[in-house]
Amino acid sequence: MRKVQILLLLMVLVGALVGCKARVEAGRLIVPVRLDESALRQLIDLAIKAYTAQQGSNPLTVTVDTLAFLPPDGLAVAVHAQTENTPTVNAQAEMRFAVQDGLPQVRITRLDIPNVTVSEEQLQTLNNLLSRQLQEQMRRAGDRVTLREISVEADALVLQVEVQLTR
Repeated sequence: MRKVQILLLLMVLVGALVGCKARVEAGRLIVPVRLDESALRQLIDLAIKAYTAQQGSNPLTVTVDTLAFLPPDGLAVAVHAQTENTPTVNAQAEMRFAVQDGLPQVRITRLDIPNVTVSEEQLQTLNNLLSRQLQEQMRRAGDRVTLREISVEADALVLQVEVQLTR
């Protein structure tokens, strides 16, 4: 009876792995993790809040309006932005995703805010904050997890995560 239970459990696990398109290669489990529009909105919102907290006075309020997935590695974001006592403006940004040393990197390639000049230093700060938000998610998974590949599909950012099964 116990062998039958173990066999059934094994079949369920294999089915779950195949269903989520996971695979095993050389002692490593490769699992795709999909971040949909909702998850990306949260990621962007956290990075913006971290940025505005660094700015101190005259806080910036940003609301994400739309996200457009730009395969193979991009995302377009339309937002409403406002600082204290100023009118709301529509702003747009494009960002690209990549992998560096097993961790995700985000690079804003275009940022258009009417009547605002964004310095290279500010852009680098935003890039670092966005990258750190994704990297923090990876670190929470533990030291046996690395990012193998990152791509954009029509409806999600897809992280190919590699989990070391043996030491």
